[in-house]
Amino acid sequence: MKNRKGKPAMRMIALLLSAVAIFGLGGCKKPAGSGDIIEGGVTEKTDRKAPKIIASKDITDFYATFCLMGEWSSGRKNEFYTFAVKPNESGTLTASEQITGVSAPADNTLLTALQEIVDARKLAEWNGEYRTTAGLPPEFWPCTVTVGYASGEKLTFTHNNDPDAAWAKEMYLAFADWFAARGINDLLPPETVVGAVANVSLTFKDNAAGKACDYGIWTEPNEAGQRVLFCFDEDGRRDAPLADMRAFCDGVTEIMRRYDLRRYDVHSALYGYEQTEEDQKDPFSNDLELVFWFDETDNSDQLLIHTSVPEEIDRLRPLIGELIDYFDAQFPE
Repeated sequence: MKNRKGKPAMRMIALLLSAVAIFGLGGCKKPAGSGDIIEGGVTEKTDRKAPKIIASKDITDFYATFCLMGEWSSGRKNEFYTFAVKPNESGTLTASEQITGVSAPADNTLLTALQEIVDARKLAEWNGEYRTTAGLPPEFWPCTVTVGYASGEKLTFTHNNDPDAAWAKEMYLAFADWFAARGINDLLPPETVVGAVANVSLTFKDNAAGKACDYGIWTEPNEAGQRVLFCFDEDGRRDAPLADMRAFCDGVTEIMRRYDLRRYDVHSALYGYEQTEEDQKDPFSNDLELVFWFDETDNSDQLLIHTSVPEEIDRLRPLIGELIDYFDAQFPE
């Protein structure tokens, strides 16, 4: 596992990459058929009469092309991805992505997920927009979304790409997760390869249950030379000497490796951390912070999850539950 440092700063990373691209050293790869970018002004072809409300929820066809910075699919960085849902040559409605070449018959699960993004991100408010600026770094070249509906309504817009746009990340993940559920993992990055866990800590504020806990391992051994697992919760402080630290950590490793944590690791491009108002006031207020260290002598070699987003915490509850049960089993009755 590569050394990886720092707290999540995805927007700052995107801005730094943009600055690099201005000097010709980076940026998203040119989308197929984009032609040469010519220095100049703004191209404005917006349809001012396009409706800003789409009544139908039944998607019949879909097209989107946008750039995401970082390694979102295996071995591919800073790409313009192109997704489509349309009938194939035999008339079967098919979902596909151009860069990776993946395709599979579409279903209502995917179409519903896409419509939920359209609604949640209020994309209909951009309907009819066509406004692009020439001469920008590649990651800001035009992106396009077009959605057709059973009612005959149509949602379409084209504007300068935002490589950190939430709607684009969500669309990508909707397709990536949908394909992965069908055994097609090309849109996911390589699996995180980690060594054996050398240390672990878990701080969890369970708002749903009205409980909070803090587990960790004391840095220094006790007088008997044993490392000590500690816990602070509603019962106060508890300590459990670990007679065999390696065996304990091997148990943590076994639990952790049962879960695909790629999208939750703060070092990953897939990480979708969103700050709450409390987080913005206090960056250490996250409801969940889970750290796995893989080298006891190097604190940068770690997998770090911290978030206050309820949906992400709910998806991680099985892992959290297993770890808490495992930790609690170490304490004397």
